[in-house]
Amino acid sequence: MKIKNVQLPSIRHLVNQYRHLLTIQSVSLVIALVIALSWVWGAIITLQKNYVHQQQVDANTQKIAILKLQNQNYRFQQAYFKSDEFLELSARQKLGLALPGEKLVILPSSAGMTDVVAAPKPSLVAIEKDNLSQWLEFFFGS
Repeated sequence: MKIKNVQLPSIRHLVNQYRHLLTIQSVSLVIALVIALSWVWGAIITLQKNYVHQQQVDANTQKIAILKLQNQNYRFQQAYFKSDEFLELSARQKLGLALPGEKLVILPSSAGMTDVVAAPKPSLVAIEKDNLSQWLEFFFGS
């Protein structure tokens, strides 16, 4: 098998062939397009980075709001624990203390008790119909 000697066109030949395309206007237009495309690509990348950063800022803002609410809740709990009402309730529960004149009342367990409601007695006994009969009655009446 013989391989043909294929000669690639030289650069000088290509330049001579496409010389009419290589004008200052066309070259400057290509350079302007490359600059414009790089500017657009850079703007898109910047917008994407800004979007990601804005999401992080929003997430951190939400975390700050949650932490502020938790902090406020802890301050309310602290104020409640310092109050006289809490001291009185904890003394009653943990130490079994009571105010003068108070008496302990023990009620019977209501575990065995149930609410009994009288059900109305039906005046007529309903006759059970099969499903097909009920559908026929629904569509065509009695």
